[in-house]
Amino acid sequence: MALPLRPSLTVLPALLLAACAGTPVEPPKIERISAEQLEARLPPPVAALPLEQVVALAKQGVAAEDIIARITASASRYRLSAGQILELARQGVPAAVLDHMLAAERHQIFDDMAAETNQRDQACRERIDNEVRACRNQFMAPLLMPGPYPMFNCFPLGPGSPYWRCM
Repeated sequence: MALPLRPSLTVLPALLLAACAGTPVEPPKIERISAEQLEARLPPPVAALPLEQVVALAKQGVAAEDIIARITASASRYRLSAGQILELARQGVPAAVLDHMLAAERHQIFDDMAAETNQRDQACRERIDNEVRACRNQFMAPLLMPGPYPMFNCFPLGPGSPYWRCM
């Protein structure tokens, strides 16, 4: 009598292990944009102090600190190519001014990217809070109400959750 029970005891763990060894969950896909898309998304730089005026100030012998102060006061930004940088250097614009122009634009781009990332993170946190709130409301609902079973659908927020990408 004990003999037929033993094969079933060995089959049961094998079935459980087979059920656990399903297809692995795919990680979330990373959405990448091309350089052209990035350039289109970046706001155009505003140059209240034109490059020609910067060159004229440099040729007049104005100190680099004064040119930088004028650029900063006018809130001018420049997106310079390598060729433009070389041409400005040939025309006598000090290296400190060129460095400031590049650094100011780089900082602006990084600040814009950080602000966009913070907005996305805030939206994700709000969606996760809404999902957790909805789950808690399911727990509070009467037991006889039809609907999803909270103990299976709520926690943890894993790869099957629509908000997994946020975490």
